[in-house]
Amino acid sequence: MSYLARITQTCPTAVVLLVDQSGSMAEPARWNGQTVAKAQAVASAINTLLSELIARSRRDDGYQPYYDIAVLGYSGSEVRSALPTLGSEWFLTPEVLADNPVDVRDVRRLRTLPDGRQMATVMREKVWVRPESEWNTPMAAAFGEAHKLLRTWCAKHKGQPCYPPTVINITDGEATDGSPRQLAAAAQKLRSLSTADGNVLLLNVHISGSERQPVLFPASADDLPEDRYARLLFDISSPMPALYRDEIALMTGRPAAGGARGMGYNANMTDLVRMMNIGTATSNLLL
Repeated sequence: MSYLARITQTCPTAVVLLVDQSGSMAEPARWNGQTVAKAQAVASAINTLLSELIARSRRDDGYQPYYDIAVLGYSGSEVRSALPTLGSEWFLTPEVLADNPVDVRDVRRLRTLPDGRQMATVMREKVWVRPESEWNTPMAAAFGEAHKLLRTWCAKHKGQPCYPPTVINITDGEATDGSPRQLAAAAQKLRSLSTADGNVLLLNVHISGSERQPVLFPASADDLPEDRYARLLFDISSPMPALYRDEIALMTGRPAAGGARGMGYNANMTDLVRMMNIGTATSNLLL
């Protein structure tokens, strides 16, 4: 499988973000030089990514439908769209997203200057995803809902050389709706979906508000701490295609070995942003 199909108006790709909105997401994390709730930091990071996907799709004659985008929040016993969906449609195109933010506000951003100093600037930010944090972590159900969405999407594009869908799961804890075996089965079912260009890519980013050393894009379970949950995330995450190796090497500071998994463990918010950018780094495939 190549993971090199061109992304066009008639052969788009899909991006699905799964967002843990359980109660622990109310815990603090550092974001843009401030201490905020993890839920707030993650929502802001996702809104920045959505703005980037919209910008990539902008052409002189308008927005091209390069991406079908869905954001699924999960907490309690529920999985729901975290976007301002239209009717029952959970996938939105860049044009629809651009025209339907739920808010526009000023946000403070820190910019690092060439001499290492940091400068605070205020920018206008469109908001589509709002922070939520309550109850449990139905991650297996989120994988199941993503499977339903993408099974229909892949069937719609059957036989077309579409770049495979990318799913990025953002969480700060373990699933509360199934055993590790059940979670692994749900993830494998999701990853088994495919287009003519390859299988669904599943990235899992475990975020932490602590200062513990993160593990990003490990190539072997031996790169991980002796932690059952870390090993589970490694097992259920997709190997990253060669397309992403340069970006992974730039982020991690080491050559990207073949088989590097799309996962992060104990990632901070900066790591999350960079991993989401790498997971959607398909700009050179756009036509």
